[in-house]
Amino acid sequence: MVASTGTCADVRAQEVSARDRQSAAEAYDRGTAAYLAEDFEGAAQWFETAHRLAPAAAALVQATRSYQRAGNDQRAATLALRLQTLYPEDPAARTTAERALQAARRFLRVDVACDGDCTIEVGGAIMGHTSFFLAPDADHEVTAEFATGRVHQNARGAAGETVSLSFEAPPAPEPEPDPDPVPLGDPTPAPQVEPSDGGGGGVPLAVTITALVVTAGLGGVLIWSGVDALDGVPAYEANPTMEGLNDGRSREERTNWLIAGTAVAGAATVILMIFTDWGGGDDGNAEDTDVTAILDLDSDHAILGVRGRF
Repeated sequence: MVASTGTCADVRAQEVSARDRQSAAEAYDRGTAAYLAEDFEGAAQWFETAHRLAPAAAALVQATRSYQRAGNDQRAATLALRLQTLYPEDPAARTTAERALQAARRFLRVDVACDGDCTIEVGGAIMGHTSFFLAPDADHEVTAEFATGRVHQNARGAAGETVSLSFEAPPAPEPEPDPDPVPLGDPTPAPQVEPSDGGGGGVPLAVTITALVVTAGLGGVLIWSGVDALDGVPAYEANPTMEGLNDGRSREERTNWLIAGTAVAGAATVILMIFTDWGGGDDGNAEDTDVTAILDLDSDHAILGVRGRF
């Protein structure tokens, strides 16, 4: 749930994958089951998840109604503002929003505007819209995070009032100066290396075996990283904080780097296999090669190494 104020595109226009539609349908079914069990707060969260995965008026309407039944009029009023913005022509959305906003006079309304794409955070929670309601007669720190940094402002007001906040993106940091060039000495001819008489004329078999082990190890680390990235999704959906968002982004970036590294290692291994001296030559026998992969995984780190005798 990110409040991005740089564009006004309707969330319904976003492309939704088949996987997200399936996940949204499952979340909607869970919300319905929780609602029938009179767990209205839990139902509202499931309906919000369904709307985030595959935006639809029905999901947001049900989330608003569930918060009303749970007695959370502040959250219901905030979702009502989203209903009015996203689905102004939907009859059910209009009716639900009007009913939820009848209790809004008991809260402070905050309208945020950014001069670029930004993420709005209040009290450690990410807001899903640029207009929302907060408790009156209290100080609230509103944070706008841009690509170039974070900006903070304070919001305070009485019940029924509206506070408008405008955020400007901080300037981008100045690029670091290029380092001074390192002077080069007089070029010295490289010593000539006499070709060995004992080789088979190709890549040593030990090198290819090492590449295979490294590629397999990277594949194992990639699988672990992917599973670790997916494990953080339920915790973020239950408590969508900025720390959780940044942690998820770092896990995803780590997995992307591992995908690239594994692909490069695999391609290099295939090339080595083409030019490998499978005969082994006179001095390099496969029996003399002892290669072992070292793989150490835990919840936060992955260590890959190779040790052996060639």
